[in-house]
Amino acid sequence: MLSKQLGKHSNKGKVSIWPYLSTYSLDSVCQTVMGVNINAQSNHDTPILVCMNRLLNMVCERIFHLWLQPDWLYKLFPQYKEYSEYKRRVYVFSDDIIEKKRQEIEIENLNKTEAEAQYDLGSYKNQTFLDLLIHLSGREHGFTNEELREEMLTLTVAGTDTSAVAMGYTIKMLSKYPDIQEKVYQEIYDIFGDSDRPLDKEDLPRLKYLERVVKETLRLFPPVPFVIRKIEEDTKLPSGKILPAGSGVPVSIWGVHRDPKYWGEDAETFDPDRFLPERFNLKHTCSYMPFSQGPRNCLGYQYALMSIKTAITTLLRNYKVVGEPEKTSIPYIRTKIDIMMKDVNEYEISLERRIPAAKTTTT
Repeated sequence: MLSKQLGKHSNKGKVSIWPYLSTYSLDSVCQTVMGVNINAQSNHDTPILVCMNRLLNMVCERIFHLWLQPDWLYKLFPQYKEYSEYKRRVYVFSDDIIEKKRQEIEIENLNKTEAEAQYDLGSYKNQTFLDLLIHLSGREHGFTNEELREEMLTLTVAGTDTSAVAMGYTIKMLSKYPDIQEKVYQEIYDIFGDSDRPLDKEDLPRLKYLERVVKETLRLFPPVPFVIRKIEEDTKLPSGKILPAGSGVPVSIWGVHRDPKYWGEDAETFDPDRFLPERFNLKHTCSYMPFSQGPRNCLGYQYALMSIKTAITTLLRNYKVVGEPEKTSIPYIRTKIDIMMKDVNEYEISLERRIPAAKTTTT
């Protein structure tokens, strides 16, 4: 669907691909997490997407305006009413899905055969994240609907924007460096040839160069450029300065990823081969953490990588991504903070439809 939607713009000049990436990732996450198809790619103004985007914008506004942070004060501002309404709509959407899923599971259990019950044959069926949360927590004795909603929305909201932003930057980098794009395409072609078969999970580990390109892009343009952590106890830094307990500290992922101390003097350059097994040797665990690090890191990291590789592979099999080539190995993209770090121009590129090799031969 993503490839088909973008195909409308092939050979027609520049297009901002952000709306297509965000709706693809929302459709993908909703099917995986909740087992519902909201068809956001067919309707960019789908209500749940509008609500989520507006809520994220308002959260970002609160982060960077101190007077909006205290709840009691925020309730006095006009945007609080809008915020509450959008949050209510998202909650109603989620609660409805959870209730229907519980009813579906209950009906399945009532209709189970003795063999299915004895050997738990249902565990061999494809299950969504919500299915697993309900089953593994103990069904009616497990997570409450509110707890299920919190878990579900965490993965949905986090998984939608982070994956879409990472895809956008990767595609943008491929447009800036045609030679690297050609190497990615050759790797894809070696796997699929001129066939139109869908990508299968067994194909993902074979996309080694594409994975290096994605990881290097995440290093230079992490979707979340900084995270904030609370200091639980006085912490002394190597400089001798003390971070007092109870304070909050922003950690610059962007800064760490570009620090010559950990990445060498060419830290600013785009070089996917940094992630070759023989070269990738972190001096410090936290010198590479595009999805944070430690017990509070992103639980959807591997899911995001699979989604990104799947989407980009499908796109490059059909189109060549064209942009303004970089004159040096140091890429430049104007960015903005909107919870995630996004391209100001919403990942503007051009697409040229590829002609299969079999169709280019003449007799």
